[in-house]
Amino acid sequence: GGVVGLGILRAATLAGYRCALVEKEAHILMGASGANSGIACTGVDASPGTLERALIRDSISQIRPFLKAHNIPHRECGSLVCQWESD
Repeated sequence: GGVVGLGILRAATLAGYRCALVEKEAHILMGASGANSGIACTGVDASPGTLERALIRDSISQIRPFLKAHNIPHRECGSLVCQWESD
């Protein structure tokens, strides 16, 4: 279940597979997905050239059309992220 399970379910369904989602908890939002702050990940801490970075970039290119197609309200507010090496 959760957001990852739903994402996999959606992709498989769109690819033509017949699917069912099985959730181990009593409610689908009892895990990490339910505690999500709603902030889209930018991948600022993902190393260049990694699968993580590639997947984040791919998801960024899909999120706006998905939200628009499903009439999901959202707000692009931007952010300032500062990173530094800790000693």
